[in-house]
Amino acid sequence: MFDYKLERVEKILERLHRKGFFNHRKIFLFGVSENTRQIIRILRTCSLEPSGVLDNDKIKHGTYCSGILVEPVEHLADGKKQENLYIVCSLYWKEMTAQLRALGIHKKNILMLYQEETLLECIRHAKRGRKIYQDLTAGYGNLPVFLCPYTGTGDVYLIGTFWKQYLEKMQIKDYIFIVISKACEKTARLFPIKNIVRLDKKVESSYLIRYAMLCPEKVRLKILNDSWGQVHTNPLEWFRGYKGLEFMQIFRRFVFDLPDTARPEHPVFQNADKELEDFFQKYHLQEKNTVILSPYSNTLADLPDKFWGKVAEALKDRGFVVCTNSCGDTEQAVMGTIPVFFSLDIAPQLIEKAGYFIGIRSGFCDIISGSAAKKVILYHARERFFNGSTFEYFSLKGMGLCNDAVEIVFENADKELYEKVMGAVVSGDVQPL
Repeated sequence: MFDYKLERVEKILERLHRKGFFNHRKIFLFGVSENTRQIIRILRTCSLEPSGVLDNDKIKHGTYCSGILVEPVEHLADGKKQENLYIVCSLYWKEMTAQLRALGIHKKNILMLYQEETLLECIRHAKRGRKIYQDLTAGYGNLPVFLCPYTGTGDVYLIGTFWKQYLEKMQIKDYIFIVISKACEKTARLFPIKNIVRLDKKVESSYLIRYAMLCPEKVRLKILNDSWGQVHTNPLEWFRGYKGLEFMQIFRRFVFDLPDTARPEHPVFQNADKELEDFFQKYHLQEKNTVILSPYSNTLADLPDKFWGKVAEALKDRGFVVCTNSCGDTEQAVMGTIPVFFSLDIAPQLIEKAGYFIGIRSGFCDIISGSAAKKVILYHARERFFNGSTFEYFSLKGMGLCNDAVEIVFENADKELYEKVMGAVVSGDVQPL
């Protein structure tokens, strides 16, 4: 959803929370999606933990969405209980609501958060976008504007790996490069990208897009996304994974129109020895004997806390220092590990100094892919991304980002996965797939 829609949803949920609407209620979310992950994040900031995530896709059953088990809709326990609440935020809200009603759930127990955008709202948002665009060009001149409409850092990193080649191909000397979060700005600054502008509010990128949509002849704006669904009715996204088309191929061709011979180029990492030394001393980390865990992903399925706790304890028993890459209450540290938070512009150097990394596939994996460390990357076997599995579409090796990662495809958080992860870290002797 557009950022201004997310902003509206956040206000609604916070207001309902203040009124006690969620008190003594079990909360279920319908549909695994980015919308659902955002709503879970908002609920957790209100100290509310959903009881489950429901989905009709059999492939997703048994996986985890932001740490919450995904279950079939039909397997609802006590589905008709008065205290249960079902949250729907999807383009397919009519069908989803009808399904819940057919299962005997009263409409008062369904909270529908999806709202169609009116023409008047589109025009109002476009006017705001016009003001933002005019301010940008007033400060930098009438330069081409490139917009990274992501909060995810991995996409920005991938843009950086092709940026130099793209500028040379297009013969672009000067430009404005827009990001929408501090983390994305840090990621962009890993590369020799100039005129980086971070918008004050994420929602402003949506206003810019609306203006470009309604007045394309008045802007020099390129959205750095392979298939921005909210800009056009674009079937390109359904080519993802089709006949083995992976992320880098799609990105290279449809964002930058570069030939197949173009390869991603990691940045030259700046010397951060003093900063890293201070960081390691502060948290009592050991060079080449520290494992950084990264259990969170904004896009892909994750693993239950119990699994990460078991891995952490086993690693500590073997003499490793174990940390969790944690950014606070919404991404808490694995039990028994040291919570650490570090700037993304030193992330590759830090992982390299630590020596070991274990993480669910996420954008952070892109950023540290060029580091010389033992990297163990986890993919859920049953999770799909359009027409391919997440491993087929996002494999670091397949994308050409590195050749040294141990990539493990798992079905369940079971003994087999545990042994593969431990084997990869302790001995390096593992058959990952």
